[in-house]
Amino acid sequence: MHITSVGLPTAPPFDREALWAYLAARTITGVEDIDGVRYRRAVHLAHGPGILELHRPEPDAPGLHATVHLSDPADQAQAESILRRTADLDRDPAEVLEGLGRHPWLGPLVRARPGLRAPQHPGGFEVALRAVLAQQVSLAAARTHTARLVRAVGTPLPQPDGGLTHLFPTPAQVAAIHPDGDVLAMPAGRRRAVLALARAALDGLDLDGGIDTDDAEAGLLAVPGIGPWTAQYVRMRALGDPDAYCGTDLVLRRTAERLGGTPADPRGTEFSPWRTYAAHHLWRHAQLEGTT
Repeated sequence: MHITSVGLPTAPPFDREALWAYLAARTITGVEDIDGVRYRRAVHLAHGPGILELHRPEPDAPGLHATVHLSDPADQAQAESILRRTADLDRDPAEVLEGLGRHPWLGPLVRARPGLRAPQHPGGFEVALRAVLAQQVSLAAARTHTARLVRAVGTPLPQPDGGLTHLFPTPAQVAAIHPDGDVLAMPAGRRRAVLALARAALDGLDLDGGIDTDDAEAGLLAVPGIGPWTAQYVRMRALGDPDAYCGTDLVLRRTAERLGGTPADPRGTEFSPWRTYAAHHLWRHAQLEGTT
């Protein structure tokens, strides 16, 4: 492995506590691990597997630091791009503050936490699959289901590194799962959705930015068992859309209704064109209140 230290400049402010809380709540055993000082994850890169480490920044640090472990140095730029997306470093928080800071009841949350980011994941298929596995279950249960799938069909790392043992499964690996086996120990409808998503990805559904975002959403909605929540989540987490909104999300809806004092708009139109960031502020507020 080729090991390189990387500096990741970012426009201040940066809410490190929120990023670490987001990552810690969603870490998948085998693919990711996290402690108080670093987040690590195994990734597919163009020339072989890699391990990316994001170091928790000190307060008021000018940027983030990372370490990349690469099979081939040619993957350096791809690795840095994944790290930047993971922490949403290419968004100027001043734009979000300008867009949402004057909102009558969300504005105070945005002004209080102007460095809040919208983290992404390395691949669109991974985002969509994780979203399907999270349907109608707790976050902890979704992590358990996903980790089981990783162990069963994900590619083992050539050199396991502590808790990192596997790469996230590919569409081909997921599509080959027997529908009645123990790997997909979940309701039949969700099993069908998992396998249909994998087949759609194999048939050309591009969730990594290679096609228009609306076309990607339409392709997702054509997959049996995938609805608007998952499609919006993929726009948010995989495609970097700043204006996605999972309006059927119960936590989002209840938090918006509690703060706004009126029934929540399921489309979040009052927050456009920054609905993704409005959703993050609502989720973070609920998390800090203990109402998630």
